[in-house]
Amino acid sequence: MTPTLSSLMSKYEPKKLADYTTFSLKTMTVIHGYPKGTLTRPLLLVGPAGSGKTQLAKLLAAEIIPDMTPYDIRFVDAAEDPSVKTIKSISQAMHTYARNSQNLRVIILDEAHDFTSQAMASLKGLMTKFPSVDKGVFFILTTNHLSGISDPVRDRCLVLEVPATTVDDVLPMARRILDGECIPYAVDDLRTALTKDSSGLVTFREMWGVIEDIITRRSMP
Repeated sequence: MTPTLSSLMSKYEPKKLADYTTFSLKTMTVIHGYPKGTLTRPLLLVGPAGSGKTQLAKLLAAEIIPDMTPYDIRFVDAAEDPSVKTIKSISQAMHTYARNSQNLRVIILDEAHDFTSQAMASLKGLMTKFPSVDKGVFFILTTNHLSGISDPVRDRCLVLEVPATTVDDVLPMARRILDGECIPYAVDDLRTALTKDSSGLVTFREMWGVIEDIITRRSMP
């Protein structure tokens, strides 16, 4: 039976920060600074679509403290409801107790540039009230467009650029998937399949497309 793409993603996508691969030393230095407690400000991840920002945000949220629980992490897709109602809903949840020893809640605001100006203003107020991890809330924002984040919100964050991924970034995962599924391949051929143009850039989404094509061709009679 040919595995589905969703089942492969569930099986092979990184489950912890240690599994996250990037050749950006700055990215890894900043990300690992949060669990160590050396960084505490809200984090704003900026980068092109498909660079792994959302995945990185979820991995960091799960490991920000040793006993963080899924119940204490709230994921918000700003595109679904960019209005101030979303921020008010988050604010109301701040009055509940978390289930970890530090009473810490993590709020992931994905595609935060989609928020309305009124929502941005409300978010600024919330971030002013909870400016750092030690105040009980850790905000992680992601965006493809830094210009879409209001200056007051941006100024309250540590802004980290998540660089566009290259073939070298995604190749280890592609190899791990094919090895795990016992699918033979030549490394040079796989590198060629992942290389879209002379820039050497390829997103994780595009990598999954290549993997799907390889598996589909192999299953054909």
